[in-house]
Amino acid sequence: MMGMPAYAEAHQLRLQAVRDAQMFRPPCNDPLLIPVAVHFQNTGIPMNCAIDMALSQIESLNDDFAGTNADISAWQDLQPGIWPGISNGESCIQFCLATLNHPQGFGLAEGDYAITLDQTDGDFDGAWSGYLNFFVYTIGGGTLGYSPLGGNGNGDGVTCDPAYFGSVSCGGNSISAPYNMGRTLTHEVGHYLFLEHPWGGGGCASDDFVDDTPVTDNAQYGCPAGQTIVNCTEAILWPSYMDYCDDACLFMFSEGQVDRMETYVEQNLQSVLNQAVTQCQEAACIGFDISVSVTNESCSGGDGQVSVSTSAGNAPFTFTLGDVEEPVGLFDGLNEGSYSVMVVDDNDCEALSNVTLNRTGPDLQLLLAVDEYCSDAAGLIEVVANEPSSFTFQLTGDTLLNAAGGLFEGLSAGSYAVEASNATGCAGTVPVILVNGSDLGVSVAQRDINCTWFENGQIEVEAYGGTEPYAYTLDGEILSETGVFTTLSAGPHQLQVADVDGCIFEAEYTLGFDYASIGDDCPCMVYIPSAITPDNDGLNDGLEVSASCSITNYELRIFDRWGKEVFRSFDPEAIWNGGVDEAYVRDGLYLFLVSYSWGNEDGAAVTFESRTGTIQVIR
Repeated sequence: MMGMPAYAEAHQLRLQAVRDAQMFRPPCNDPLLIPVAVHFQNTGIPMNCAIDMALSQIESLNDDFAGTNADISAWQDLQPGIWPGISNGESCIQFCLATLNHPQGFGLAEGDYAITLDQTDGDFDGAWSGYLNFFVYTIGGGTLGYSPLGGNGNGDGVTCDPAYFGSVSCGGNSISAPYNMGRTLTHEVGHYLFLEHPWGGGGCASDDFVDDTPVTDNAQYGCPAGQTIVNCTEAILWPSYMDYCDDACLFMFSEGQVDRMETYVEQNLQSVLNQAVTQCQEAACIGFDISVSVTNESCSGGDGQVSVSTSAGNAPFTFTLGDVEEPVGLFDGLNEGSYSVMVVDDNDCEALSNVTLNRTGPDLQLLLAVDEYCSDAAGLIEVVANEPSSFTFQLTGDTLLNAAGGLFEGLSAGSYAVEASNATGCAGTVPVILVNGSDLGVSVAQRDINCTWFENGQIEVEAYGGTEPYAYTLDGEILSETGVFTTLSAGPHQLQVADVDGCIFEAEYTLGFDYASIGDDCPCMVYIPSAITPDNDGLNDGLEVSASCSITNYELRIFDRWGKEVFRSFDPEAIWNGGVDEAYVRDGLYLFLVSYSWGNEDGAAVTFESRTGTIQVIR
């Protein structure tokens, strides 16, 4: 369009007027509020998603223009190392998504956001004069967005592809890196407010007519990430929103760029500024906010504090905390609890905040903890409160003890809690564990049962470190002076060792079975049943002798009650079926005598044993 003489002349006149105005323009103190309307065209995006996208875009614009964007620290880290003569600008231009006095015919009620779906076409709609319009539709061809160079506010606006609008993905539309931070609109709105690309018409002789932007001959792309890039005579200001880098590497306007845009708004967009108050809800309150700091109530009580400060807004202010109203934002003498803070400025703008004051617990110190020794009940706990007020102390444990000074004596081992409180209800707890100290040590050796038919488990205990003599107890009954316990059964056994000072060692040991090798101390056990039932039912029909080892010199004799021998055998495997001389004896009690030898040494039996007993014959 610069090739059209009339347009080029008008552009130069407008540029000169803006540059002249910049020279005498005072700093911008009050916000230059610009109402925004957003028009989605054939995107298929539903209204709830369109609202989220539009709000995220407005938030990004306000952060970027005010220099409050989260990544402004990236600029601060790089400057002045790369750009010593350039500062970022913090613009007073603010944007609001309009909510009041919308044009008729678009179905929008008072309070609705100025967002339309499929009700405009292209990049102009005169019905929306007085707004900065965002036209959102699929552009294609790799174009992210475009804008007139200097907008008029007559229904024109900025056009953006939905894939680069805002920072919210929803409604089937996806925002993705590298253009996912809403900075396509920041760039295009810069054009709308009369900023050119830093390279102007291209080449090192080009000019964007902003004094503090270095000369460059072309755009930068991607993410330079801290590089110094010189393609003419100065380091390129690639972080400027007016370059083409990825969103993540665009994070500032220069002071000259900000001054240019603010001047353009004041000189050329008064129709937009004049309608802001009627189109942006609570426009006079934009930027008005409060910050609240609290000082918690101390343990002494009644000394909590809430301090309130304001940003923006118009004095005088009225500060209210709960039911208390003050002309200054300081409330003291407070107790712990939740409070509602409200500040009203001279424009009746309200700012609210809810705060909670906690109460600081007492500074309690465990001064002394002495363990019990060998059950002597001489444990001791002492707790002090490093507070100006007076405290009482209570000890909880097996018994409840009270002490004015926090000293508790005569304690046994156990878990305790010292509870301290003052008259105003400030309280705290100190947990303490006392143990039963002892120098008594014990070494234990155990042997599992390795005899068949005989329990020969063993636990051997040796005590040391205590005061002799020692008393050894197993399972609460077996006493031993030597610490050796024999003929023990399988299973758990409770061991206790005590010295004469009352020191006690207690532990549980479990014995099992180990038949890998029969113990040398295992006896030979011979089993003879106490009754037989010779009725041919296959159960206990005869007397059968069983032995746990090999036996020799075996002899079994059975007698009736009158001493008459009714059976004799020298074969350990022989079975007496209750008969005599091919006849059966009567039911009744019979005597037996059995003798045998077992064990061997050099091939000869070394142990001879004999037993007598009775056997009952039952038919």
